[in-house]
Amino acid sequence: MSETVQEIVVGVDELREFVCALYREAGLSEDHAELVAEFQVETDLRGVYSHGTRHAPSYIEQILAGNLKPDPEITVLREGGAYALFDGDNGLGHVASALAMRTAIEKAKSTGIAAAGVRNAGHFGAAACFTMMAADEKMIGFATTNTGGPSVVAPGGADRVVGNNPLSYALPAGEEPPIVLDMACGVSAWGKILTMNMYGQPVPKEWFLGGDGKTVNDPSEGHLMMPAAGPKGYGLAVVMGILAGPLVGGLMACHALQEPSKHFFIAINVSSFTDFHAYAAEVDRGIRTVRASKTVEGVDQVYLPGEIEWRKREEWIENGVPIHVEHLRALAEMGNRLGVEVFW
Repeated sequence: MSETVQEIVVGVDELREFVCALYREAGLSEDHAELVAEFQVETDLRGVYSHGTRHAPSYIEQILAGNLKPDPEITVLREGGAYALFDGDNGLGHVASALAMRTAIEKAKSTGIAAAGVRNAGHFGAAACFTMMAADEKMIGFATTNTGGPSVVAPGGADRVVGNNPLSYALPAGEEPPIVLDMACGVSAWGKILTMNMYGQPVPKEWFLGGDGKTVNDPSEGHLMMPAAGPKGYGLAVVMGILAGPLVGGLMACHALQEPSKHFFIAINVSSFTDFHAYAAEVDRGIRTVRASKTVEGVDQVYLPGEIEWRKREEWIENGVPIHVEHLRALAEMGNRLGVEVFW
């Protein structure tokens, strides 16, 4: 463990074991505690702190308050050869979502492509966790979720009408790491705004509107987020909100006020469409061509989606993950509350 100005570097295994212990003490089964801790630590390893272990205290607070179930009875509501729909029984979204993606992957082995949805579950963390499950099986993964209500305006609008829904694709390669796109449809993930505040980074003024329809620097003044890339991000948010909304028995974001989350997943079996080795070789070749492309002045290299995160993971899994002291303080406070020994 070493300390910098704002961060402490912690061992990956120790962090995983600590967070797992928190969830066990909160009432999760060993398997579920391990699963959620694994997803959250992997997300920290990729540098996506907004969706990793920083969420653990808030999830546990919801469990202790009786707003989320620690031991949900997940059930299948509908199922066919290439699809399934699950009820998450108001448990943590990670658990039902992992089951849904595993189900889609298994079905896609014979059907070529399969989809699965989840209703009545909590926040599921980083969408990339689930798409990378598919990439690990030599499949293309897709995931999206709703966000419990609208927070993003339409271009030219000054009312919240769509959710800041994320979408993720993970595409397997061969010798190269997978291409992993994980993005919000708004100009930023809300969790990233909190991370920026934690590190003292300014929020660009053009990201938010106040109640009068004018841009503001402080999201608390209006809480109206702009869509990413204007009409493009807005259009994606509408589509994601339907996939993880009415399609799985939920509502459009403009009608959803803090309803339980909905999630949607697709797995595409590459070998059902083409020879996987030929596919992987061409993806590898494309990755290397993009990586070697010319850059503008002051830029050393261009990156594929998810490549920066992959490099962080490769470094930090060996040397530990740097985490902000406020992030660790919240984890330590929950550890003290639940009787879990803090190791840093």
